Amino acid sequence: MDYDRLLNLTTDLGYQLMASGAEIYRVEESMHRVLKAYGLERPEVFAIPNCIIVSVTTPQGHPITRMRRIPGHGTDIELLERCNDLCRHLCSQVPPLEDAQSLVSALERGYPRYSSHQVLMGYGLAPAFFTLLFGGHFLDGLCAFVCGLAVGICLLYGGRFIGSNSFFRTVVCSTVGSLLSLLLVRLGFGYDVDTVTIGVLMVLVPGVALTNAMREIMAGDLISGLNRTAEAILVATAIALGTVLPLVIGQVYNDGMQTASTWAACVWAFLACVCFGSVFNIQGWGILICGFGAALGWMAYLEALALTGTDIGAAFLAAMVISAFSELMARLRRCPVTGYLQVALLPLVPGAGIYDTMRYCVAGESDLFLSTLLHTIGFAAALSVGAMLAATITRSLLMRLHMSKR
Repeated sequence: MDYDRLLNLTTDLGYQLMASGAEIYRVEESMHRVLKAYGLERPEVFAIPNCIIVSVTTPQGHPITRMRRIPGHGTDIELLERCNDLCRHLCSQVPPLEDAQSLVSALERGYPRYSSHQVLMGYGLAPAFFTLLFGGHFLDGLCAFVCGLAVGICLLYGGRFIGSNSFFRTVVCSTVGSLLSLLLVRLGFGYDVDTVTIGVLMVLVPGVALTNAMREIMAGDLISGLNRTAEAILVATAIALGTVLPLVIGQVYNDGMQTASTWAACVWAFLACVCFGSVFNIQGWGILICGFGAALGWMAYLEALALTGTDIGAAFLAAMVISAFSELMARLRRCPVTGYLQVALLPLVPGAGIYDTMRYCVAGESDLFLSTLLHTIGFAAALSVGAMLAATITRSLLMRLHMSKR
């Protein structure tokens, strides 16, 4: 057995999993299973968001270690599903190392990706539907579409001008989207600058970091979970800073934001998440499942809100519904739950709370600023805990059902 080649193979697979946006526990578990499948008794795998370390001891007692640094990356659900399928294949078939290395090397080649123009259109359409979801007028949706395109251009093509620093890039994109929203509404192309701005900011909110953080904490990876949590806080801070200038210039303070009627809101949530799926490269039926999960979650949120009278409690219950649905769909399709959960939760991520917090800060209303900040944190925590609880219960029930059939 060529242990050097085996470690290189496993490290390459882990690298691709990390680059696709997989959770830490999935990366460690996949690499561990591959090493066990090739006959290693006690392999050690340690991963954090920017590094992978693999160590094994050969039957002769020689330790071998590999370390791979992971650069900044986005989310690619199609690549994640292909990595997951390949891991299953390697563990069940155990092909020769040369063939296995060829399969891993071929992961980045030959799989479907959306073109940059299609992704840009997703950045435009998603804010438009989010704006309609939050009760905006049709003209507000058109304004959000234009602003979303501007944000997408900054993200896709502005790297050479704004750099690769994610915090600064988020500040710039938030500022561009907010300023353009204010300009279009002031010119008479829209009606409600707050609703347009919140719709645009929804494509920047740290839903992915928040979702991964809660799943990693649930899996016991506290270091990675805290890392993701810090990332989500930094992104939220960057969004808030980006809205300061437009708020100071505009000085527009509405009393609140309404949502569309129940059925219309579910349709807008479905369409928004389907369009945003192109940003995460979700292909085929998966993108429709994400949209349906978002619509189901939003319906659950509105019904729970009517019953309980508290949006935090409603968010908790809606997150449970989305998480249970995502877990079930992942089992039926034999693919990771990550993409379904991340995108379906997006309409509930408190982008409006982040915006309103900074709005009250700029207005000098310290009491409202603190109460809105704490409410936003509580809302996000309710989403996290609800999704974690439902995932744990659903997995337990599905496992018992599987065992009973044996």
